[in-house]
Parts: sequence; C-alpha cells; structure tokens
Amino acid sequence: MTATLDALTADGRVVITFSESAVPTQERESFITFLKAEWTARQSRFTEKDAKALANDVDSAWWRKNRERILRSLGEA
Repeated sequence: MTATLDALTADGRVVITFSESAVPTQERESFITFLKAEWTARQSRFTEKDAKALANDVDSAWWRKNRERILRSLGEA
C-alpha cells in the first residue's frame, strides 16, 4: 500500500489529506500538533527581542523557584 499526502485548495483554504490508516494514531496526533505549533509561530508577531525577554523571565522565575534545591544538592555533593 502506498500512502499519499494530498493538498487541495478550495474556497480560499488548503486542505491536507492522507489516509487515516497510513499513519499510526500517535504519529498522526504528533504531526497535527506540529502543524498547529508551526502555524501559530508563523502567525505570531513575537519579535526576537520579545523572545529573549521572555526567555530571561522564564530563566529568572525558574532560578527563583529552584535556587534553594539546587544549592542544597550542590552542598551535599
């Protein structure tokens, strides 16, 4: 059996189709999740500067949350 992936356009929309049996359920869900994430990223107006600021905020919050645990574990080493 040869699986095909088709992309059709109709009414200003693109529809991607493939046989449900061609891909195991978990892989199919992962593929759909990937497409949704990629779509969201491409629609975002998030700049590189915004991303760096968010990364710094996340890093800072993680360190505040985990600082004592990390320092304790280093002291036990």
